[in-house]
Amino acid sequence: MSTTTEATETTVATQEDADWPIGTDSFFQPQRAAFWLLAALILNGLFYTVSMFSLGFRVVPVTALLGLLVWGGYTAAFVLFFRTLDLLEQHPPEAYVLAFAWGGLGAVYFAAPANIAIQSLCAKLVSPEFVAAWGPAIAGPITEEFLKLAGVILLVLIARNQFETYLSVLIVGAMAGLGFQVIENLSYTVNSAVNFPLENQVYPVLYHLLMRGMLSGLWSHAAYTTIASFGVAWFLLNPQRSMAARIGCALFYFALAWAMHFIWNSPLLEDRFDDGFVGIALLLIVKGIPVVIAAAFVWRAAARENGTYLHALAAYFVPERELIRDDEWVRLGAPLLRYRVRRDMGKEFGKRARRLKAQLQREQLRLILKAGTHGRGPQTRRHEVAVRRLRAELDLLTRPQG
Repeated sequence: MSTTTEATETTVATQEDADWPIGTDSFFQPQRAAFWLLAALILNGLFYTVSMFSLGFRVVPVTALLGLLVWGGYTAAFVLFFRTLDLLEQHPPEAYVLAFAWGGLGAVYFAAPANIAIQSLCAKLVSPEFVAAWGPAIAGPITEEFLKLAGVILLVLIARNQFETYLSVLIVGAMAGLGFQVIENLSYTVNSAVNFPLENQVYPVLYHLLMRGMLSGLWSHAAYTTIASFGVAWFLLNPQRSMAARIGCALFYFALAWAMHFIWNSPLLEDRFDDGFVGIALLLIVKGIPVVIAAAFVWRAAARENGTYLHALAAYFVPERELIRDDEWVRLGAPLLRYRVRRDMGKEFGKRARRLKAQLQREQLRLILKAGTHGRGPQTRRHEVAVRRLRAELDLLTRPQG
């Protein structure tokens, strides 16, 4: 499925035929059924989650409050990482709020009872011993991967032309998976303190942060949903392909995410590692490596496709080299290269130079994306002025002395 460049070229050609700009939908779409469905399910999940945690606040208030702070900080770290790579420029903030809320509230609400029902059915059809070993591996991927991806699809239905690149779909999928991951971890933290009370209410928070946040966090729900979302992106952005091929690709990446989740929840490989902390840590790392590789592959493919798209937009709308220099143009589709430039500039010229370079890169992206949506004019003037101002400040700061 390595045709991301072809898909971008087709999209660009279509947009050129339509005489850019293409316009863009808001994520507030009260005239669309998908908007109300998403909102209703998120509100329903919010009520369920608040009710569930109210017991925790009454019984183990320290654990509940500290858990909120810790997992809130955990979320902020991921969001900061996405922002550092300029991934959050793909959509307005409400897109990520809705995606996170769906994963943490809407999807979790349906997944919990569905998992119990599937495991109960397996216990009747097979045996309770089978469910004790394999129940999470069977139930979890079936319900959770479907529900998380359903939120991504609903967001696409709400604001279809917000999703013009693979990256725009993947980042929403990552946020939906992150929401599920954080609320699930918070639930485990509070429930473990309620069901197995200890005098020290801090220990459950630290334990779950280490095991579920640090050792499992990089290859958990955010990664699974990112992989599954790549199939959705391929389906959306390859209209020239046959419907069978597009559906097949979407199903393939969903099945890949499902299989990785299944292996993660399964007892496979457990007998090869001891029950101590080191053994458990090694087991989690071994199970997580394939997930990291798959997630890195789809992110890399999406970044390359996004670079081609941004290059086309910049060439069409922002040809002035004082706004985007040649070396900056080359790095448009390479978030890590842009980060390295900022880092190197900070080492050579100080933190202020690094901060100015980050602001310059961000304003360039905003200029390109807004021009692609609304065209050049008064609506992009603010970004043009900002780029020139930041460029002048940065050049003054980095100019050779003497």
